[in-house]
Amino acid sequence: MPSRKPGSSHLCRPIEYWPEVDQAAWRKAVQEVDPFEAGTPAGEWSERSRAKTARGYGRWLSWLSEKGRLDPHQAPGDRVTPARVTNYIADLACIDSDFTVVCRVQELYDAIRVMEQDRVWGWLRQIHNASRARSVSSRDKRARMQPAGELVKLGKALMRRAEAASAKPSLTRAIWYRDGLMIAFLAFRPLRLSNLAAITLGQHLLRQSQGYRLFFGAEEVKGRRPIDTAVPASLIAEFDRYLEHYRPILLTRGYRQNPAACSALWVSDVVTALDPGSIPNRIKKHTRAAFGQHLWPHLFRDCAATTIAIDDPKHAGSIMDILGHSTPATSEAHYNQARSLDASRRYQKVIDDLLRDLGEEGI
Repeated sequence: MPSRKPGSSHLCRPIEYWPEVDQAAWRKAVQEVDPFEAGTPAGEWSERSRAKTARGYGRWLSWLSEKGRLDPHQAPGDRVTPARVTNYIADLACIDSDFTVVCRVQELYDAIRVMEQDRVWGWLRQIHNASRARSVSSRDKRARMQPAGELVKLGKALMRRAEAASAKPSLTRAIWYRDGLMIAFLAFRPLRLSNLAAITLGQHLLRQSQGYRLFFGAEEVKGRRPIDTAVPASLIAEFDRYLEHYRPILLTRGYRQNPAACSALWVSDVVTALDPGSIPNRIKKHTRAAFGQHLWPHLFRDCAATTIAIDDPKHAGSIMDILGHSTPATSEAHYNQARSLDASRRYQKVIDDLLRDLGEEGI
């Protein structure tokens, strides 16, 4: 595939191709300082957060270049105006999903507020919030959500399908099994996509005398809270089967080549770590087939939180720990949403019972 030059369509311009004034502002914002001194605006961000924000800001610079508006001598904050941001969003909306557009606006906001911290960026945050609200509404999360148990059942059904399809090519069966295990595991342990995709054998997934331990250091996790948990007991046998049988099939492309050197847990059909961009597509495919509407990885977190709040309200406080939230505000929002959903279901049952008593069931 030919390489794209900086500024071409869809490209997130790498930092080394930014104007020098932008590079200098970014270095100052993210530099780490002595722990006894005052920190820089983004000095405590994780490497993943820095990379994500830099990619998004690189996309902004590419767009400016495409429009002939990238003055390399202009201060970064001078380029970010309400009119330009509005046009930027409109152009992105023509080629990207609503979710991607929201991410790009957030990345621009996060970058510029730390690079130009002496300016007021409340207006940009409001634009981001408005874009996010429209996106969440258009995706209609509530209509798509499933009880966590149903997601586990789907994952296990895919694994059983792989085991039973002896007439299918081994690589096809391995892909089905991998996808099923990933869905079931994500239902039990609703990791963020970045962590799910990054699981590495011997580093994040550790074999123990009884089962597996999953560990991510604080610097690898959004919110800076480490992940230290166990693979659910009900999936240990499935993990064993995947690691001992199906993962080797993926590493050899169905026994067509020598095993590739790959330490990723989730292996693709081209013998590389399964790309974070491919994982949502796999999950969408299987959930659409099972439920009529697709789910995306982050929605598994909502499903888990709502399942706990409805089916185990006495332990609703565990939502914060399971999702890795640094504050209880988001967890409380899931709990309140679950109460609303439960109330609606109970109200619907009351109506159904009344209609049944009145002989109006067929209406």
